Amino acid sequence: MKRLSLSVLAFAAFTAASARAELSLVNVSWQRAQVAGARVVSWEDAEKLTDGPPKINTRLRARLTLKNRGPVAAEGILLRYSLTGRVSPVAEDKAEGVWGIPFSVDEKRVPKVGPNKRLDVYLTTSPALELYLAKLGRAGWWPDRLKIQVMIEPHRGAVPSPALESVLEVAQ
Repeated sequence: MKRLSLSVLAFAAFTAASARAELSLVNVSWQRAQVAGARVVSWEDAEKLTDGPPKINTRLRARLTLKNRGPVAAEGILLRYSLTGRVSPVAEDKAEGVWGIPFSVDEKRVPKVGPNKRLDVYLTTSPALELYLAKLGRAGWWPDRLKIQVMIEPHRGAVPSPALESVLEVAQ
């Protein structure tokens, strides 16, 4: 009897140790705001941004989908993301753009993702994007692409998850 209870306890300890959250990044995409007056009515997926220099008239955000495949909830998640532009001179039509360094690095905290659940998280690009575009426009440059890169901040006991990125084409 004593031997049976020890084996049951050992099995319970082993299964409890292996039960953890398995959080992964599924998808990241760009969204554009549908605006009525000064109010955002809805958001739609954006493949290409048609606003051109000297400013963008729509609001942008990124939608990130997180998935927890584990049997327990994931709590205290920290997402890190960066925004980068591929810039080219406005005066030259067919100039090849050059990727710059990130103009914004930010983070977003997600309190909890339940077991075997998906969660959409919205990452803001304002006001960093507007400031960046204003500076570029004054200098005679404009991005032909915008890229967002997202990662889950690693922590003890986490399952490794690769970073995701999404590129948005911008009209000139």
